[in-house]
Amino acid sequence: MLRREIKGNTVATTLSATITSSTTPIGVADATTFPVGSVSIPFVITIDRGTASEEKILISGKTGGVSGSLTPLTRGYDGTTAVGHNAGALVDHVLDATTLQDMNTTVYDTKILTWMGL
Repeated sequence: MLRREIKGNTVATTLSATITSSTTPIGVADATTFPVGSVSIPFVITIDRGTASEEKILISGKTGGVSGSLTPLTRGYDGTTAVGHNAGALVDHVLDATTLQDMNTTVYDTKILTWMGL
């Protein structure tokens, strides 16, 4: 299980420029409230949430605040597909299904092993 950074009170932002399915880094209007991230403790964003082009991305870091950028570790994360997005698309920090399932599996497996005396 890869640990993810989750931060409360993160304010959604927008893309500062159009991106392709392989653009890196990803420019955003304001990265100030987003987590710091790292390769060992990344965080997850979603672009175009709730639309047919929704994409989740595992992010390994950010630079800057206003007019900042986010560095993708994995595009098309959590069952989504890497696609292009237009400037102005909504970007938000999210808790993803992969993280929740990893936590569920870890807790469940730990309880079973404890119950078995292992």
